[in-house]
Amino acid sequence: MTARVPNRAERRARRARQCVAAAAIGIGVGFGAAGGQAVAWADTGHPDSSAASSSHSAPSGPRRSGSGHSARLNGAPAAATTSSRSAGLATSRRATLQLNPVVAQPVPNASTTTPSTPQPPGPLSPIAQLIGFPGHVVNTVLQSLDMTAATTGPQSPLNFAPIDELVFTAFRRLEHAAGLDAMPTSQPVPPTMTYTGSTTGLTPTVAQFLNAAAAEYVLGGAPGGLRQFTVNGVPMTSTNVLSGESAQVWVTPQNQIIIAYQGTTGGTNLLFNPLIAISQIVTDLQILFTGTTPRAFTDALRFEQRVQDAAALQGYSTSDIFVTGHSLGGWEAEYVSQQTGLGGIGFESPGINTIVTGNGANSGFVNIETYGDPAAYFSSDLPGLQPFMPRYVPAGGSKPHYGPIVMIGDPNAVAPLFNSSALYGYGPIGDAIFMIDTLGNFFEHHLPGMQAYNLGVDPDPTVVPWLGLRMGPVTGYGALTIPQLLQAASEAGTLIAP
Repeated sequence: MTARVPNRAERRARRARQCVAAAAIGIGVGFGAAGGQAVAWADTGHPDSSAASSSHSAPSGPRRSGSGHSARLNGAPAAATTSSRSAGLATSRRATLQLNPVVAQPVPNASTTTPSTPQPPGPLSPIAQLIGFPGHVVNTVLQSLDMTAATTGPQSPLNFAPIDELVFTAFRRLEHAAGLDAMPTSQPVPPTMTYTGSTTGLTPTVAQFLNAAAAEYVLGGAPGGLRQFTVNGVPMTSTNVLSGESAQVWVTPQNQIIIAYQGTTGGTNLLFNPLIAISQIVTDLQILFTGTTPRAFTDALRFEQRVQDAAALQGYSTSDIFVTGHSLGGWEAEYVSQQTGLGGIGFESPGINTIVTGNGANSGFVNIETYGDPAAYFSSDLPGLQPFMPRYVPAGGSKPHYGPIVMIGDPNAVAPLFNSSALYGYGPIGDAIFMIDTLGNFFEHHLPGMQAYNLGVDPDPTVVPWLGLRMGPVTGYGALTIPQLLQAASEAGTLIAP
């Protein structure tokens, strides 16, 4: 992309990144030194039940060597052809996502046959139920206060939606008055992809992935229709306060496992574990402003390996295991998928620092991103936040996503980000406008309730259901599997090459 700021501004932006990076690394190293080895274990109750490491370990099978790349796709590489766009827009490339139709699993972890006979999750032990009880009670109170919601939970007499709509209406008018919502005339168009693989492979649905990811923000929450994966009656969970990694494991009615990683701050889990938010914010900064891999990512990978070992003893194969998460949780899911070949969906996940050939274009992992959400554009393969973020490179760069990108929402919502980022580096006023507009758009588009709206999902559960700005078409993707999602987004022209 053509540079839009003078060299002086670029040097200013680079110096700002270096300062923040130094602070982030310093704090991160401090946490790492204090924490010792990474923590991944089976806890009793929910991961919010304790801020310290648990001594209850799930039984594990023989340790596998390497990272467990057994489920990688043996498909043809993506091919790129040239397509023209309207005048004033950059030329986009159209890649072809070609999956081998001969193999049994055209998308990793998307199988038409089940070689193993997984055991349904066993009931929770009385002790596990007792430990999880306070969280469920607190969540019921939060539901009555309209802070969380579930399809089977109490309906709150409160309704903060009118206040939310009033605030965002005022915010949008300010954007309009400043000219930030004007459509840019030279905004690059990311390359799209064409999916040609099978759509019959069995995976969890988009709604199941989203609800599992959103449940990580809800203290004592459980995704509708899913059950906790247990080992001897104990839910298998992971929480490391020092690194910021936290996860739970769920089983679908089709006996497929979803490992869900928690996003930044943990939502209402802060009531029981507030300190983890600090570690998670440090992790966010480390990924954004350095080229390193944070400890939370390696903790997430170790936990997946523990889950895989425990699941094998209960008849599950790697094709039965998937990963998901929202925001930071989606980041971690991206990394785990990249290192293991597992399929899954990351919601509003930014680009990552570990880069592989092809960036997972033929993988079974998909990033669902909302137009206008800054988190999606914390990357080098989506144009919108340069020069704050590294240079935009179609289908690449220094911080690309791993896995194809499915865009949802209103495409026009990118304009304020693109226009306000052009002011970054021009002095305190320009920087302030950029930061305020980015923060406003974050709360407009980032939360799981916004993705639920655009995907046509009835969220179960969700946190602060009234927060955000519902805009753009409703896709109805909620009932689709991963292959069906790829096919639908491909036909809609919203499947973006990573």
